[in-house]
Order: sequence, then C-alpha cells, then structure tokens
Amino acid sequence: METVLQPSAEPLVWALALILFVGLIAACEGGYRFGLWRRGRISKAEDEVTSTSTITAGMLALLAFLLGLTINFAQNRFEARRGFVAVEANAIGTAWLRAKLVGEPEGEALAAQIADYAKTRLAFTRADYNGPIDRLNARTGEQQQQIWALVTSIARKSPTPISATLINAVNDMIDASLSQRFAFETHVPGHMVLTLVFGSLIAIAAMGYQLGLVGYRQPVLTSLLLLMWTGGIAMTVDLNRPRLGDIRVETAPLEWTIEGFKAPTAP
Repeated sequence: METVLQPSAEPLVWALALILFVGLIAACEGGYRFGLWRRGRISKAEDEVTSTSTITAGMLALLAFLLGLTINFAQNRFEARRGFVAVEANAIGTAWLRAKLVGEPEGEALAAQIADYAKTRLAFTRADYNGPIDRLNARTGEQQQQIWALVTSIARKSPTPISATLINAVNDMIDASLSQRFAFETHVPGHMVLTLVFGSLIAIAAMGYQLGLVGYRQPVLTSLLLLMWTGGIAMTVDLNRPRLGDIRVETAPLEWTIEGFKAPTAP
C-alpha cells in the first residue's frame, strides 16, 4: 500500500528548490554588497537604515501573506483530490454491489467490467506526471461506454427498481471520475507562483541591502530564513502538482474497494 509520502518519480521538485535557494542566496548577497557600497557613500547611514528596515519589514510581511495564501490554495486542491478518491471508490463499490443484485449472466458480466474499471481508476490516481495519462483517460472512456451499454441493455430488458438503482449508481460512478480528473488537472494559478518567486527574490535582496547598510552579516540566521522560505515554496509546488514530488494522494480507498471485490460473498 502506498503512503502519502512516497519516493518521487522525478527529482524535479528538489532541483527547483535548490535553484530557488541558490537564487535567494545570490539576491541576498547582491543586496548586501550594494548596501555596503551605499553605506560608504552616504553621510547619514542611520537614517537610511531606519527607513529601509521599515520598508523591508513591510515587504517581508506582505510576502509571508502571499506565501500563506498560495499554500492554502494548493492545500485546498490537494484535499479536493484526496476527497474525490474516497468518493469515487464508494461510487465504484456501490455500482459493483448493485450489479451483483441483477443476477447472472448480465449482472456478473457487469460486475467484472466494474472491477476492471476500478483498476484503471487506481492506475490513473497513481500515475506519475510522465505516465500514460492520456491512455488511461481513453481507457476510462471506453470502459464507461461498455459499462453504460450493458446497464442500458439490462434496464431495457428488465425495468425493475433494481435496474433503476443500478443506473443511478453507475451514473454516480461516471460523474465521480470526471470530478477526479478535473481535480487532478486544476492547479494554483501560475501567476501567483511566479509572483511569489520574484517577490521573494526582491524582498530578500532588500533584506540583504539593509544588512549591508548596517555593515554586519547574520549568516546563520539568514541561511535558516532562506532555507525555510525555500521549503515553503517547494511544499507549495509539491502540493500543487499531484503527480510530481513526494506529496501524493492516498489511494487506499480504491485499493480497499478492489480487495473487496475478491472477498468471498457471505451466504
């Protein structure tokens, strides 16, 4: 069984985090050196330090708010994907149970198709960003058409309350797959992430400039701040990309549903 934290298929998130961390260090160092240069050419450095510290504090506060907002957006999308896994698993399980009520041979054939469909949906949820997503979507559509055709045949042959509930269950199962696909393809707006990255570079450069005006570095605290900041942005990217990175949606509900198909039926 997979866990929420599992080895990533590609180290791209870590590479992006490293590039961002190096960029923040460069921005801070550039600002610091410019602050030192500026310090030697002004007569009242204390006044400029005071005004610069006020502006820098405002920039960092605004940037922290933007980071929190972006993480919240990404987390909401992650929770939506996570919730739809359980919704789809329940819908598939309900459709399979109602197919069993129809009886042989149509009911057994339909239950077998639904069980195979559940494996396709599990593969879709587990797939990496470079996986066969298009092929799995096409396979999902084909299986839905086959299942619906058989359900229609059963309902026309025997229009009973059981067939009516079966139609509703299969319809919910198909709707759940569309909701899950939309949740996987919906991300935080790209301009928000770009604004966060470039805003971070500007704010950290301003912080370095202020340290340069003071003429004293804080290498340990500055490194910790940049590391934490990089971690926050990297986590946002990880949450925002469901098939990229270490934070993945738990597939246990679909796995349990498939395991339930193999369990012996109670007498």
